[in-house]
Amino acid sequence: MTAVYYTKCEQLPSHSFEKGVSLLPKKMQERLRKYTRWQDAHSFLYGKLLLKEAISQFGYNESLECLQKNKYGKPYFVNSDFGFNISHSGEYIVCAISTDEKQNLGIDIEEIKPLIMEGFKKVFSIEEKKQIKTYDNFYTFWTRKEAIVKADGRGLYIPLNTINTLSLSVMLENKKYNLYPVDIDENYIIYMATSISLEKDIQCFYQQPIQCIH
Repeated sequence: MTAVYYTKCEQLPSHSFEKGVSLLPKKMQERLRKYTRWQDAHSFLYGKLLLKEAISQFGYNESLECLQKNKYGKPYFVNSDFGFNISHSGEYIVCAISTDEKQNLGIDIEEIKPLIMEGFKKVFSIEEKKQIKTYDNFYTFWTRKEAIVKADGRGLYIPLNTINTLSLSVMLENKKYNLYPVDIDENYIIYMATSISLEKDIQCFYQQPIQCIH
């Protein structure tokens, strides 16, 4: 089973925010308090609490205390049989989780807003650039690439221009990734990348910001 938990990044009253922070391990609390913008602090908090909720809803008992990172910075749980990934943009935070064993999972969300394409020319293949110029769908290809490199686990250590995302089935160094769109808001583009084919539709669960804290 694969699901996406998501919420909006709304600023909480101070007492609710502090209660939410208290639910995190001390190291996460220390990191969170280094953020100077409330949006960044809340995005970090919501992401971890969505993960905590997803783990609980799926019947696992892993603690955030056990969260580790690989050498490229991707978080994971040792000896767990589920995959997860977190992303945020604009007013949304999303957390994808999958119970499929040996599943490499990545998700990326991007708010659709005007941008200057000039700085991204080296990121896309010739074919992708043609599609973007014709259909003005920059964020479609960007989120696909981001989701794949996050699923792989090396992130932006992989040159994005080496990944051709014209198809929803992408090969990266002899490993196949499948891409799935996730719809929660027409003003955002979301893609999930998985290392196995999903047999069922992706379920999405919205959490009210205040509901993340209980």
